[in-house]
Amino acid sequence: MKTLVINTMPKTWQRVAAGIWRHAQSLTLYERPKLFKNGRWSWTFRSLLTQNLKLAREELHRRKTGRAAARAGHPTPISSVTIGAVVRRYVSDGFPDRHRKTRPPRTEVSEQRHCKNLLQFMDELTVNDLTLALFDRYHDWRCQQVTKGTGDRTVDMELNTLNNALMWACRVELLHQNPMPANRPQYCRDRDIRHCREFMPANVDELHYIAGLMMHQQRGVALGFQTLIEGMTGLRTNEVLQLRTDAAPYEPGWVTPDGKSLYVRRSKGQHGVNPYVFIHDALRDTLAALHQWKQTAHPNSPFYLPSTIQAGMPLGKDSLAQTLRRLEPQLPRKITSHGLRAFYVTVRRSQGVTDNQVAWEIGHTSGGRTLAEVYGGVPPHWVNGGGPNLSWQTTQPPAWLEIPGK
Repeated sequence: MKTLVINTMPKTWQRVAAGIWRHAQSLTLYERPKLFKNGRWSWTFRSLLTQNLKLAREELHRRKTGRAAARAGHPTPISSVTIGAVVRRYVSDGFPDRHRKTRPPRTEVSEQRHCKNLLQFMDELTVNDLTLALFDRYHDWRCQQVTKGTGDRTVDMELNTLNNALMWACRVELLHQNPMPANRPQYCRDRDIRHCREFMPANVDELHYIAGLMMHQQRGVALGFQTLIEGMTGLRTNEVLQLRTDAAPYEPGWVTPDGKSLYVRRSKGQHGVNPYVFIHDALRDTLAALHQWKQTAHPNSPFYLPSTIQAGMPLGKDSLAQTLRRLEPQLPRKITSHGLRAFYVTVRRSQGVTDNQVAWEIGHTSGGRTLAEVYGGVPPHWVNGGGPNLSWQTTQPPAWLEIPGK
């Protein structure tokens, strides 16, 4: 009598869709093309490089279209590639910039957010559908979703991310040309842009008043010093937070032997422009007070601006911005961290310094042109030495002289 043996071993390959198979162990999806090899035609498996069925269908469609186009002697039609495939390739490759390098973490976060919004509206559309009318419909859709502002600037930044993704698709040969229209609209008008100098202190007394409000609150002394240093140097927040008291030569926080220059590390790839900040009299007094306070309150921290929450770490990158928002009812107007950088630019301009020189001082690579675009124009007589010649020295005793714990 024969015994019936039942094979209970799971199948290695499982067909999950037309032309798509899943490997039982890795769960990766494969296509099953027929190839001519060793003088005969045979079936084989070729990975679709994903476990997601939707993405696998997109990749299979792209491959089939490309193979058919190759047999016909012409390149893959642009209309066969979806915007979803373009954006996902940009995401999976890590949002590379034009130099094929990784972007700063903060930029990656915004690019990720923009891609998510783009996929909600354009996922199933093909790149051949990119028209001015489509952009207008996307603008209307996004403006209904935003909770802050009009949404015009948001749409412009998201369409710029789409252009980045399309350019990358060309470089990885997913597309043969960028289909983004050359006359792509800009929804945010120049006259609606608010310059950051609208959110800066009106004068040095106001700067010291803001710093004093912070320093007389619990755990706010370091934030007050950060406010003063940014207003007196034009440094960005992340540039100030890198300063260390134990810095070796040519490291952020190192002071040159003559005591006149502070070594910093510029962000946004501008470190080679000018890695030094001039230590004028007001900045020298501020740094002296900072080090005196730090020796008592945080003697073991290596940073100029130590955190009161995490030992051995600097202040958080968003701490100053959040504190300025919280103190806004006590301030004469809305003040921002970047407004402190604008304050430095205004003081230097009022002293008759040219925009080109100020640009070098704050690390701009494009000279005075960017300065005018970001911080606005300047009265002509300021350039000729007829400006108000503002100073960082306060006309009254600083509000932060009596620092708690000094």
